Formats: sequence, C-alpha cells, structure tokens
Amino acid sequence: MGRSPEAGAACPECLERRVLSDLAGSGLSFVHGLPDSPLPFASSAVVQIASDGAEENGGRQNTSGYFVLVGLHGGKVFSGSTKCNNSLLENGIHLDPQGEQGIYNDDTRCAVPEDSSSGKVCNEDHESTSGFCEQSSILSTLTKLTPVCYLGIGHTSEIRELITNYLNLSTEESVINSLNLLSENKIGGSAGLDFLSYVGFSAFDDLHPCGCVRHPNILPVLGVLETSNCCYMLHPKASYTLENILHYSPDALSSDWHIRFLIYQILSALACLHDLGVHHGNIRPSNILVSDSLWPYLSISHTCPIKNSWGFADPDCSPNSWCSMDDCSSRDIYTGFKLQSSLDWRSHFKQWWKGELSNYEYLLVLNKLAGRRWGDPAFHTVMPWVIDFTVKPDESSDNGWRDLTKSKWRLAKGDEQLDFTYSSSEVPHHVSDECLSELAVCSYKARRLPKAILRSAVRSVYEPNEYPSSMQRLYQWTPDECIPEFYSDPRIFASLHSEMSDLALPPWATSAEDFICLHRDALESDRVSQQLHHWIDITFGYKLSGEASVEAKNVMLPPSDPSRPKSIGRRQLFTGPHPKRLVSTPHAIYHNKVESCGRCRSERRNASTDVMLNGRGPPNMISEMDRFEEFEQATLFAELEYHLNPIYDYSDTSACCSSSKRPKSQIASQISPMGLGFDFGSFLECFESDDGSPMGYQELLLWNQRSCSVNEHHANDVFSIGCILAELYLHRPLFDTALLAAYKETGIMPGALQELPSHVALLVESCIQREWTRRPSAKHLFESPYFPPSVRSAYMFLSPLQVLCKPRDRLKYVAKLASEGAVKAMGEFAAEMCAPYCLALVSSSLSDVDTESALLLLKEFLKCLNIQATKELVLQIIQKILQAPEYSHLKVAVLQDSFVRELWMKLGKRTYIEKVHPLLITNLYNSPNKITASAASTVLVGSCEELGIPITVHQTVLPLIHCFGKGLSADGIDTLVRIGGVLGESFIVKQILPLLKNVITSWMESSKISKPEPQYSWNSSALIDSLSALEGVVCVLPVQTVVRELLQDQVCLHIKVLMQVHLDLRVTQVAASAFGHLCQRIGPENTCTYVLPQLKELFAELAFSHESSGLIRPTTGLKIADGNKSEPIKMESRSDLVLLLYPFLASLVGRDKLRECCSTWFLLEQTLNRMYNWKWETFGDSSKSAENMKGQRFQPDSYTSSEFVPTKLLFNGVGWSVPQSEIAKNGWNAAAWKQGSKLECGTSSDVSSASSSGNQPWFWFPSPDSSWGAPDFLGRGGGVKDELPWKIKASILYSARAHPGALRSLAVHDDEFTIFTGGVGPGFKGSIQKWELPNMNCTSGYYGHEEIVNSISILSITGRVASCDGTIHIWNGQTGKLIATHAESSISFPLQTLSTEQTNMLNQDALSGGILSNVFRGSLYTTMHYMESEGKLVAGMGNGSIRFIDISRDQKLHLWKSDSAEISFSSLVSAICSCGSDKLMKGSSAASSSWIAAGLSSGYCRLLDERSGSIIAAWRAHDGHITKLAAPDDHLIVSSSLDRTLRVWDLRGNLATQSNIFRSHSEGISSFSVWGQDVVSISRNKIALTSLWRPASEIGHEQLVLQNLYSADRGVKHKNLSVLSTIAVLPLSRLFLVGTEDGFLKICH
Repeated sequence: MGRSPEAGAACPECLERRVLSDLAGSGLSFVHGLPDSPLPFASSAVVQIASDGAEENGGRQNTSGYFVLVGLHGGKVFSGSTKCNNSLLENGIHLDPQGEQGIYNDDTRCAVPEDSSSGKVCNEDHESTSGFCEQSSILSTLTKLTPVCYLGIGHTSEIRELITNYLNLSTEESVINSLNLLSENKIGGSAGLDFLSYVGFSAFDDLHPCGCVRHPNILPVLGVLETSNCCYMLHPKASYTLENILHYSPDALSSDWHIRFLIYQILSALACLHDLGVHHGNIRPSNILVSDSLWPYLSISHTCPIKNSWGFADPDCSPNSWCSMDDCSSRDIYTGFKLQSSLDWRSHFKQWWKGELSNYEYLLVLNKLAGRRWGDPAFHTVMPWVIDFTVKPDESSDNGWRDLTKSKWRLAKGDEQLDFTYSSSEVPHHVSDECLSELAVCSYKARRLPKAILRSAVRSVYEPNEYPSSMQRLYQWTPDECIPEFYSDPRIFASLHSEMSDLALPPWATSAEDFICLHRDALESDRVSQQLHHWIDITFGYKLSGEASVEAKNVMLPPSDPSRPKSIGRRQLFTGPHPKRLVSTPHAIYHNKVESCGRCRSERRNASTDVMLNGRGPPNMISEMDRFEEFEQATLFAELEYHLNPIYDYSDTSACCSSSKRPKSQIASQISPMGLGFDFGSFLECFESDDGSPMGYQELLLWNQRSCSVNEHHANDVFSIGCILAELYLHRPLFDTALLAAYKETGIMPGALQELPSHVALLVESCIQREWTRRPSAKHLFESPYFPPSVRSAYMFLSPLQVLCKPRDRLKYVAKLASEGAVKAMGEFAAEMCAPYCLALVSSSLSDVDTESALLLLKEFLKCLNIQATKELVLQIIQKILQAPEYSHLKVAVLQDSFVRELWMKLGKRTYIEKVHPLLITNLYNSPNKITASAASTVLVGSCEELGIPITVHQTVLPLIHCFGKGLSADGIDTLVRIGGVLGESFIVKQILPLLKNVITSWMESSKISKPEPQYSWNSSALIDSLSALEGVVCVLPVQTVVRELLQDQVCLHIKVLMQVHLDLRVTQVAASAFGHLCQRIGPENTCTYVLPQLKELFAELAFSHESSGLIRPTTGLKIADGNKSEPIKMESRSDLVLLLYPFLASLVGRDKLRECCSTWFLLEQTLNRMYNWKWETFGDSSKSAENMKGQRFQPDSYTSSEFVPTKLLFNGVGWSVPQSEIAKNGWNAAAWKQGSKLECGTSSDVSSASSSGNQPWFWFPSPDSSWGAPDFLGRGGGVKDELPWKIKASILYSARAHPGALRSLAVHDDEFTIFTGGVGPGFKGSIQKWELPNMNCTSGYYGHEEIVNSISILSITGRVASCDGTIHIWNGQTGKLIATHAESSISFPLQTLSTEQTNMLNQDALSGGILSNVFRGSLYTTMHYMESEGKLVAGMGNGSIRFIDISRDQKLHLWKSDSAEISFSSLVSAICSCGSDKLMKGSSAASSSWIAAGLSSGYCRLLDERSGSIIAAWRAHDGHITKLAAPDDHLIVSSSLDRTLRVWDLRGNLATQSNIFRSHSEGISSFSVWGQDVVSISRNKIALTSLWRPASEIGHEQLVLQNLYSADRGVKHKNLSVLSTIAVLPLSRLFLVGTEDGFLKICH
C-alpha cells in the first residue's frame, strides 16, 4: 500500500527553515511551498537562486531562475552508503565508462560501480530493508530516465554550479553537437542517435537508451542533493501546468491540431517511460507541465516511485493534517483541521452544508480548486472580510458587519464609479484587477516579509510609514479581499522590521491571539454562514460571467490576448447559485483550544452536526423534514458540479507499486548504436505532409482492433490519457467519482462521449476500456491514425530545439534541416506550426557566424508559409531586426537585395511599404551605423522605380525630407539624390526641386522668428541638410536644366540664403560651399550671365559692413590655399564670407569680369588684403583655384547632421535609368539593383533626357505645391513614424473614359499600379476594363457578363479576379480567360416581389442599371466580399442569404439562409464586410472571434459568427438602403446609406443606442472608402472627408464638410458636374479614384 503525499509534510515556516538549514551556502532562497491539499503543508518548495551582490537594501532582487525542491523521506537516500564528491548517477554517461556498469534487470537493485570507492552506493548487506528497496526504486527510476548529478553531504555549495550550467544552457551540448554532426553524415557519438530514437525515427525504433539522453518531453532533473537530515531532488519550475491552460487560458490550444500535437508529445514521453519499465501512475492535468511555448513535460518527481517517497517523515507514518516537524513552533495554528488529504469537493461540500466543516476550511477547499496557492503573493489564498473592525462583532447587532452580497471592490469603489467605468470603457468592465492582488498580499504581510520583496511588489523605495498601521485602516485602504492568516496566525501582527511598528489591533481585542479567536468566530458565525454563499457566487461562482456578473457589478476586464498562456486567473467553479448553508459550525468544533476556552466547554456538550445525516438532533434543532427542500437543492447542486471532482485514475486505490521490471529484451539495447550506419537522407524522408484528405474512420476502427496492453499499470496510464484527451475537447472532466463507479459497475460509456468528434470518441473509448488488456499500449496509441503525418513531422523537427544547449547550436541544426527540405516536406500547415519555435532563435544579437543560419532559416519559412502566416510570424522577426538600434551582421544580411526581393514578392507591395519600408528610413537617421545605412540606402534606391513616382514621393522622398535636421545621415541625403538620378531629370525637376525650394524658403522664413535654442538649432540643421541635398541634385542635373530651374528668371536660392544675416554661421558656410559648387557646375559663362548680377547687393552689404567696422583681424584662425594644399576654412563671423566668395569667383570667371559686375570690388579686395593678406597672385591659374574651393568645406566640430560630399554621387550608381516599360510587373527591376550606365556630369557636356511628359510614365502626377513642404513639418519633433496629414484638395489630376455607360465598381490592386473598373459596356452589357495607372492605358478587359457588374474583388493569393453581375465570374486577371462561374438555382430561390415600403426606400436614380427592379430573383448575387485570410468569397443574395465560395477549389461551400423574423420583410444583401483581423474579441455579446456583417436594402444590419453563421446582433442601422460596409478595425463598422448618413458602429457597446451619425450630404451616399482612420464619402458630385478618431460624444453632432471636385485647365478651375458612383483610395500614393455615372474614371488628390 502506498501512503498519502501529505505524510511528512511541513508547514510553510518549518519547510522554509529546513530548506535554508539543509542547503546553507547553496545560494538558494525559499519562495513558497507547493502543497498538494487545501492545507498549507508541503514537502516540496519553489526556490530561487539570487545573483551575486544582491543586498537587502539594494532595491529589487535580481533573480536568475526558479526551481522546485522535492523533499524525499527516510533521511539519506542510500542507507549505509559512503559519501563521495559529486558525480553522475549510473546512467550511461561517465568520464570513464569502462570503470562502471549499469544493472537494470532488477528493479530492487540500483546502479553499482565496479569501484565502490567512487562513492555512489556501497551496500554491504544485500538483504535490504523495505526502506532501502524504496530508496533503490527511486534511484532506479532516476537512472533509467535522465542523466542526473548526485551531490553528497558537504557539497551543497556546488548547487550554484549545477544551476549555472543549466541556466547557461550547457548541460546537453553533447546531444546537439552529435545531431549537428549527423546532419553532415558524420559520426558524432551516440547521443544524437539515442535522441532520434526517442522522437520516432523509425530506423532506431528498437533502441532504448537508458538514462544516457533525456527525452525531450521529460523535465530535466538537475541533481539529487543529500544532506545530513534529508534528501532533495532539484528540477526547474515550469511556467504553467495543463490545468492552468484549461482553467485560465483555454484559447491557448487554438485548434484541433494543437490538441493532437500536445497529446502526441505526452504519449511519446509516456511510451519512453513504459519502454524503460517505469509507469507514471499520476497523469492528470495538474501534473503535466507546460513551457511558455506550450511544450509539455512529464516530471519524474510525479512518477509513482518518486511521488510515493515525498515528505520528511518515516514512510510508514500515517497521513496527518498538521506539521510533521517535532519542533514546529506553529503547530497550534494548524491543529484542529477536519480536512482530509484528498481533494473531494462533493464530500467537503456536504460536510460544510451540514455544519461538520467550518467556513474557513471549506473556503480553503474552494481556493485549492480555483488554483490558488498558499504563500504565493501573486495568487494567494483568499478569504472574505466579514467585519469592518469599528466595533466588536456582535451577532445581535447590525453594526460593523460587512455586506457579503457585494464584492469588496464594489464596496470600496461605489456603484456610481463602477457604472461609469463600465459604460465609458472600450471593453466594458467593472473590475480591473484580481480580488486579491500581489500588492495587497504583500501589504497585508508587510511586517513578516523581507524588505526586498516589499520593494519588488509594493514600492521600489521602502517607506515603512506608508503601510497601513491598524486593522481598521487596512480594511478601509484596500479594495481587495482578506487572507487566511488574519483568521489563524497571530504572528502576522508582529513586525520583524525595527522601523515598522506592529499592526495595531482593534481596541476590543486584548491580544493578537484574542483577535484571531474573535475574528474566526465572526467568520464562523450564523450571520456570516447565512450570507457566505453570496460571496462564493461573486468570487468563485456564477456571478463571474453573464448577466449575473453585470447585475452584481462584477464584470472582469478580459485579457488583452486570450491565446496567451496564464498561470493565474479567475476560475468559475460553479455555474449556478451556491446553496445557503444549513447549519453553522459550533465553536468547539473548529476552535483548537478546547480545554482553555469556556465557550468550547459549554458548547461541546450540546454540539451536534449530524442533524441532516442521522436525524438525531436535539428537539430545538431543525428536523430533516422541515428542510427537505433545501436538502434536495444541495444534493442537486453537488451533482451538477461534478466537474470539481475529476478522476483520471481507473484503479480503486491511489497506491503506487514499484516500477515494473524492465523487459529483458531491452537490456542489450542499453549500448548505443555507435556502429550502426546513419543516413541523413533517410531521416529527411520521415518528414511528410498531410495529403489533405480527412482521416478515415475505418482506419481508426482497424487500428482499434489491434489494441492490447500487457501491463496493468501501463494500461492505467493510458486510461488517464483518454480522460485528458476527452477533457481537452469537452472543456470539462470525463469522470468524477460517481460516474467512474457507475461505469465500472455497468460498463456503459459516459454520455459525454457523444459530444466528441467521432474519431476522438473512438480513441477515448479505446483508452478507457474496463478491461485493461483491451486498452492500447502507449506506443500503439502513439502510432494511431488520429495523429496525421504533419504532427509526427513537426515533432521530429522541433524536438531538438528543446535540448538544453546554446541557441546558436540549435539554430545551426534547425537551419540545416530546413535547408535540406524538411520544412517544405512537412507542408504549409506544419511549417506554420513549427515557425514560432524556430524563429524565436533568430535575433539581431546573433554573431556573424550564426547570421548565415538565421538568414537561411528565414528564407526557408518565407518560401513555405502562406501570406497570412508570413505576416504574423516572419515579418515580426524582420521588423525586430530592423528596429534594433545596434549594428548587426544579420540586419545587413536582411537588407541585401535578394532577401528584400523575396520579402516583397511574398508580402506584396502594400504590406512591404507599410511594415518594412519605414524601417529602412529609420536606419538612415539618428546616428545610424554606416554599413547599415548604406545597405538601407541601396534598397530604397533600387526599389524606387518599382514603387512608382507617387508612392516614391509620399513614402520615401517626403519622409526623408521630414528627417532633415534630425540626424539624417549622409547616406540619407545620398539616397534622395540617387533616387532622382534613377527616376530621371523630369522627376527631379517636377518633384524634388520644388520640395527643396519650398522647405528651404519656409525654414529660412521660420529662422527669422525668435525661438528657443533647441528649435533654433534644429532649424539650422534642417537648412544644412536641405542645402546639402540641393547641392547633390545640382550635380546630377544637366547644366541647362540647372540654369533654367534655379537661376533663369528668378533669384538664386543660394544667394537668398547668403543674404540672411540672422542665420547660424554653419548654415552660411554650407550655403557658400553649395553656391561654389553651383557656379562650378554651370561654368564661368553662365555664372557671369545669371549669378554675378544677383551678387551686387550681397557684396555691397559685405563691403560696407567691413568698411564701417574698420577692424583689422588677425589671420591665425583663417587660412587660404597655399600651393597644392587646401585646408578647410571655418567661418568665425559673417565678414569671413568675403574670403569664401570673392577669391573663388575671381579665379572662376576672371578678376576683370568680376570687377565689371561688382561695383564694390575695390573695398572688397582692400578688405581681403588688410584682414587676410590676400593677393591676386596667390591663386595662379584658375583651375587650381577651383580645386581649392572644393576643399573649403565646412567641417563642424560638434554638429551632428550629415557630412555630405556630392562628388561621390557621380561614382555611386546614380545613373540607374531604365525605361518604365521594362519594369517587371511582379518583382524587382533587375537593372535597378545593379550599377548600370551612369550620368556623365561635366562642365562642357549635358545629358539629354526625354522631355515629352505625355509619353513618360506618371505624366499626370502633379508637382508639389506649397502645402507639401515645410509647413507640414515645422515644429514637429517626431520621427518618420508620425503619420503625415492627408489633405484632400478635391482636384482631378486626370480623367479617362472607361465605359460607354455608368462606371459602377472599382477594384485597386495592392501595388497601386493596376485597377479594374466595372460598368456598362457595348450593348448595355457588363464589361470590366483593366487599367495601368502609370500611363493610364486600358490594357485588357473581361467582357463575359450579361448584366451590369456590381462588385469586383481581386483575389490576391491566386492572381485571379472575381466579378459579379448576379452570377459570379472568376477569371484570370492577366489574360482575361474565364476560369469558373457560380450561380444559384432559381428553383431553390423563386421570384420575389418588393413590398411597397421597400420600394420607397430604394432610390431608383442612384441604383439605375438593371440590377434592382421591382421584381428580382432571390437567386441572384447582389454583392460580394473577399476574405483574404480565409481564401473565401462571401456573396450576398437577393433574398438576404449569404453564400461562401472556396476560391482555391472553385466550389461553393455552405449557405446561410436569411431569417426574416427579425425584420418586417425580406431584403437583399447590399453590402458585406468582415472582421479586420483574426484577433479574438471577448467581453461583449456583439463581438466574436471572427464575424461577418451584412447590410440589407431595408436598412437593417446583421452581425454573424463566421464559423457558425449564428446571428450575433441585428439592428436598424439606417432608414434606407445600405450602400456599403467597411471594417477599419476589429470592433468598428462604418456604414453608408441612401438616407444620406454615414455611421460608425462600435461592436463593444450597445448597437441599438449608439449616436454616431455623420450628416450633411444632401443626397444619398452612394459609396465611401476608408484609409486608416479617415473616411472619404461621395454623394452625387460631392465628396467629404472625416476622421474616425473623434470621440463618440462628438460624432453625433459632426457635420461633414462637402467639397466639389474640380479640374484645372490653364490655371482656370472647372467644377465637376458628373454624378459620382464609386470611390477607391490609393493609400500609399495619397490619391483616390472615382467613377462616374457617365463612365469616366478620374484620378484625384
């Protein structure tokens, strides 16, 4: 017979004292115990190891990990053994394998080394006692399952080294090293082969390495620690248990595949245990440990041989409910408990209801069921406050008693505040925190906790006076509930800190002991007993959810990410109201000082708790018949809540026998297969993908017929697996005590099996057979058809990533495996499941050596994942790499053209621009690394042609200009200029030059205004960057163009800057340098003609300013060129400008010509001679002087902006110029990624370029006006992430006739190059035209429609296009070839007639064209919507139904028929939209994980669950025909209607009462388009722009500002009179398209 785990358990204080005493010097600190029962007694504890140097007053303690210590009974592990230095237990891995041997064929014996002096075991008497047999059983179990280190007495100081090796991930390096060698077809030792045998490599199925290598799903054991008094097992603490996942985050197991994968891993570990002759015996959700990545583990400490040895007392001692330590100082606190060691809620409930169990003990049971833990501040056991401590509790008085019908949070906050919180929050809720927070627990126990914990949990600065000083103050201060210590432990009032006073007692308590007694009496009183069920309902019961939680003002704030695993949370134990207690517990029953308490002695004589059970109570007690109804209710309640008594073990007793003998056939396999050949290619063949066909039920039946077990204990483990598998699907346990007993007696399977999917039900039924021989073995179950090939492949692929070794070694292995085709072979779905595990190894901190593996892994997943998975998984990793501020080789590798090209092709242009492109620009400013900036610059320049001019301007050029003055690097300015070189002269003239002129002028004007120093400095830096960019642009433009655009008929911009006397000298010097380069570029002749006349005013100002000052300055600070040497000239005052300009111009154009144009030449030359010793003879020939001027660059000492050298542009690939016609439609322009022909820039030759704007791509795109420039940027301190404002100018840029009749629908491709228009074609039939925006050409079309096209959808994942005219046509977007058509049968949907009310709602003018008439067929498709993430097309129908169509298979799926009960008449579906993302949305009845909204012609809107089709909400959205729906966010819907309103709906609130109307349109709104948070709507010939960012309180009063579209012809504006029918936004280009009733397509901005 086994013993209870409670035997030998210790109270928290004794457990802490014993651990710290036994392991003194180990560096471990006690955190809290891990009790198995509701009582606080435990034999295992959570400990942590602190970093060196952590001091009590040094702030928050730095911890490096949490671990679990399991105390094993019986003193020393090895009776009579000699002690030794730490070494490995017999497990097959030793420094000297010849010196020892393992003996495994008899489980009563343990491993014995040949040399007994080595110190493991030296048992001289083999006739061992039962204690020794049990100890050897522990050792045998350990040595079979895992390598483990043994530390003898006196070696506790080496525990830190053990833990350090574990934290440094170096304990299993031999395994991964061996696997890496095997991947290269090299022999790398036995560890890799042993590991592969564990994970299912068929070539090694018969190999069973014993203790040599840890199975990846068995939790590692760090060591066995022997002390003088006890023995401990040390293993890591897992983040979660499967029980945590089921209770607090069930959405973490998001799919059926994840459940199969989880069970597969558990079965793999279980099969390993069984193969090694060990049965588990304790498989239940609480004993299945789970990592952050949901990787499950079985812990050796939970196996029968180990679990049966927990505790500190003798193994033969009986279970007890008090501390087993003889010297326990707190034994009186814990005596008197009536709780049993087993957690049987039904039994405890009945005892409590009848008064046999105290309120205190029953609440401990509920806490244990809810997962709360003694001593853990983050999830401490909770109790109710029952009094407010103002007066002594008196049951005859109402004063001082707490209202238990309301939560403490509600009592503290008040109903008014909670109502406001609920109504005003985005996610409606009343309670934002747990009923007992870590802050409250630490504040309650502040006088007993170390200061380090208080600093960590309460406040970083320890202030003892800030903690409540009395019980009454504590109650008033906290909105949280109480803790059990205030009902049981008088020591909690005494402070251990000298600076913190004891917690003051209420005046009616004479001592701490007296207070505890009175407080406990209050908890057990009749008054509390009659109300406690209300508190239970609020804290653990049905008032945690549904309408009951709203009424109780107890709605919790839901987690932001429900799919994220949690170890704490609120578990709702009961689904119905908890019964009221029948009888309170007499004082003498729960009070532990019976003899010394008069009340106990008086009540003990009359106490009776068997009223309802035995019916023999005193006459004044309530009889059984009087409370028969209450008895029935309590019994029914206990039966309905059966899930609180889960059973996972089929055996009648929880006894664990010792491990079964290991099969003799496996003894020989202990020797690792060193001589066996290994072929990596054959290993790769094991990776398979699912064939796509559903698993056959017949296959499972055939598999089930072969099921059998040969070991009863192993079969019992399989029974537990079956119970857990059923619970994962049912979300409740399969068996409780009563159900299992009934099943054993009758053999009838539980009815819950009928709720399971058929294949799961068959598997569960096989596992829970009454006859254990009919249950499958773990290995047979492991090979079940229930597990598809993708599960097996993913397991083999991911298992090596769980090896405890350096991430770089794991990365190397998985990258090698991926590069050899393993990821591709697994298939798309399995690759998506594996990606989170693998990509977690990729980070910017990788070394240069590991970068190749990381990049290889990224590329493989980029190829194998679908678009949605790539966005969610790979894209996030790439963004983190690019966002990292430090340089990394991986970042540079990611920025290489080949990788970026693959990323672009996979994600599409829009996603690339939105998610990646801004990060490239980020790497060009704020002191970037030179190599990274250069790589980012190359990508930006190489992609500009493929992006097109509008996107390049708005997404690259303007953001770069926005960075002026903010630390933009030289590569950033270089990028701007090189883009101009690639896109040609026309682009520079039309786009870059106007922008630079505008910003320089604006910043120049802005600098005149007095500003604070930081803004003035930023303004100067921005001017310097602007001038540097202008200088670079001048270098790449032909001379004639430079003259025409900068000098002819206008004042030279450089001279304008030089004329500003208030500018910073740095700006003036850079302007002078840029001016010199301009003059050199245009040559002496043009300088004389266009420049010198404009310098008269400047030279006059400089001449007379020198003359008036009359100063002679020393020349030590300024030097001019001497011979061939040139040194930079740094200006010290504005007068130094003479030296920078006059000598240079004299050498460039000649002194005589300069004197002719400069009337003040005499004064200037005199000044130069007097102040700088300048003479004309110094310069010799003019060519040298020109070269000297180049060297006179401004070299700042502390300036952080760019150092720009424009001459390098001539040799850095500026001239990438490829005709737009050669641009590849689906990829990068190859020529744009290589250095091609370069612009020849010289003084005597110009470069010709195309000047016919009509033939150039994007000829219609306008030059920027003044509103595009600096005014948008001035005063803004943000980075490029700041969204620039979009100003609609309502200007028509270009107009083309698209259709002979009305243009009704528009669809824009993500690349914003291609658009499709649908409208009336020849013969009044429907036609679709394909347009290329660069040249505004109609390149092709589709003409297969008989009726007008009402919807077009671009099916991006297939390259197809879907169009609808009542019938859906799917055709090739490139060739126009029809692929498939979909229509509904008119027999199923007969002709329907519109009612008079509905006819009046439809504006026939706005909807002309034939699709709607007074008589229409319900079988026609009226609109459609493409769900890209699902790959499905959703079509609305004329009778209000919705049809789903699978695009990839070209087949119709399910049909949701309209239920017209909620509306007065049948309506057609006029608009559809769907959830903006796949995020789960909870906390509102009007939101689900994935929804579809359908707008009807009647004005109603329906919200449907995308999975089930059930109606989530239906409401009257408009008073007329709904023309369009859109979902800009997961919880928002925008709708428009012919009733002339635009409305915004928040799905998290009450849809029927929302006031969210935008008005002002005088006609019905025919369509709108959403860009970000902006909505552009159209009505007749007007447009309006509004924002969704406005508060809800303002929207109801918001009036739209209407605008007329206009076109400009020779400066004259002409108003557009065409009726607008449809609109589409080009968000990247900041343009929009409109279609008109007269068939025109217009591009607007």
